[in-house]
Amino acid sequence: MIKVDAKSFIPIYEQIKKEIKSKISLGIFKANEPLPSIRELAIQLIINPNTVARAYRELEQEGFIYTRKGKGCYVSDNSASLIKQERTKILDQVFDKAIEEAKKFNLDSEEIWRFFERRIKQTVDGEEKRRKG
Repeated sequence: MIKVDAKSFIPIYEQIKKEIKSKISLGIFKANEPLPSIRELAIQLIINPNTVARAYRELEQEGFIYTRKGKGCYVSDNSASLIKQERTKILDQVFDKAIEEAKKFNLDSEEIWRFFERRIKQTVDGEEKRRKG
């Protein structure tokens, strides 16, 4: 089920796109499977069908879905790899910003690496211990 928050500052069509991408990433929506029809999803979310149509149109332009005339919208074969590319791009930007901030303290690459390694152990490994404990 796709959910949106009408009180959010994020436009509803963007929320729909994010939800669909998330469900593709999690394997809930699989390649070549149909998405809910525009009308169906609009009724379910109690929103204007044009909002759903915009989300679907943008997802199609980005390559995540495709339309079969008269049949509806389907998840594209390469949607999972597009999501991985998108995720990589976002993480690259986050790490680039963190590295730039570290350079302001005149840290060399080894010092930056040790810092990242320490933080990974504290956050990622700590989370795994909490889940197991």
